[in-house]
Amino acid sequence: MILTRNDLDLRTFRRMYRENLIKAAKFLKPSFIPCRIVLTRAMFYLHQEKLIEIIKRYPLAFPDYDPNEIKLDNIPKNLYEDHEERLVKDVFGTVWRYRIAGLGPHPHQYPLDDLDKVYTWTLPDPEEGYPLGYADPKPMLSWEELFDYFDKLREQGRLVVFSLHHFLFQKLMDVIPINKLMMAIRRGDKRFLIALNKIAEYQYGLLKIAKRYSKGIDVVTFLEDLGTQKSPFIRPEYLRKYFLPYYKKFFEEVKSMGSLVYFHSDGLIVPLFDVILEAGIDILNIQDLNGIDNISTKLKGKVCVDLDIDRQKLIPYGSKDEIYKHIQNVVNTLNIEDGGLMIHIEVHPPTPLENIEYLAQACYRYCLGIEPS
Repeated sequence: MILTRNDLDLRTFRRMYRENLIKAAKFLKPSFIPCRIVLTRAMFYLHQEKLIEIIKRYPLAFPDYDPNEIKLDNIPKNLYEDHEERLVKDVFGTVWRYRIAGLGPHPHQYPLDDLDKVYTWTLPDPEEGYPLGYADPKPMLSWEELFDYFDKLREQGRLVVFSLHHFLFQKLMDVIPINKLMMAIRRGDKRFLIALNKIAEYQYGLLKIAKRYSKGIDVVTFLEDLGTQKSPFIRPEYLRKYFLPYYKKFFEEVKSMGSLVYFHSDGLIVPLFDVILEAGIDILNIQDLNGIDNISTKLKGKVCVDLDIDRQKLIPYGSKDEIYKHIQNVVNTLNIEDGGLMIHIEVHPPTPLENIEYLAQACYRYCLGIEPS
């Protein structure tokens, strides 16, 4: 560990963070374990200035935030009000509904609620722009806007990340009701295969345009929730048969760009590990509910694990001791000298301020090698 102080300026640390994340992903002996606390907008609504003060005290645990740029505006009176009036439609035809202010929505209307609609279902020309996740605050950005944003990230010393938000399986869940999708996959329904191919062609078109960014993209992320709390949504044989060929095609393209392949899935997906590894990823972002020992046995040293810390119980309700012990166990069990470990801590309501501080302190102590003050 080379970090011995927390008074590094933000730009210097962001450059160090980017460098160490790439080294961790490639098993090139990073100087510290990249860790980051990600705060949903709802957390700023909930805690406001007090939350910004924690970021100021532990800036290296929050590499994505500049306290001077955080704006507290349009704070809702009731965080948990059902915002039915906030219905937004994305370029895929899904209508999204917001139930909690500052958190993501859920599908309200599906463009393929009847699978026969797939025959006339059309997607935009990728040249029209980059689609924003959940169409919030608007359906898409121009490519010029996106590339300007990439330039800003580079100037700040941050990672340049291109995301295919809700990639293939997860996008199918956005456009087809889950019960109909599961039955269609099991049957090998022709209409499901047409929908999958249309989505893949559109996403591949987006990736090819992103490749035009001549200054280089560090990471391409594929968001693909494959699991429930207790098991995968999909059997390994179906993932291999229907999705793996697309995964390989996309990931080979990413590697031709000189970029890292970052694959995300929520849920318990241990039975799918082998198929995902076969696809040729660099970083696997998974939740710790898969079991630290399972992850160690099946993934340690084979792929860089970006571990999502339990956001349902530990983060909102854990004690200081429980939080410290868990982060310490993750590091002791999964980290090796060459790298292969990152830690992602996503915070949602009703997490109290003291737990956010404990998480930051644990990042400092166990990931950065700095004793928190």
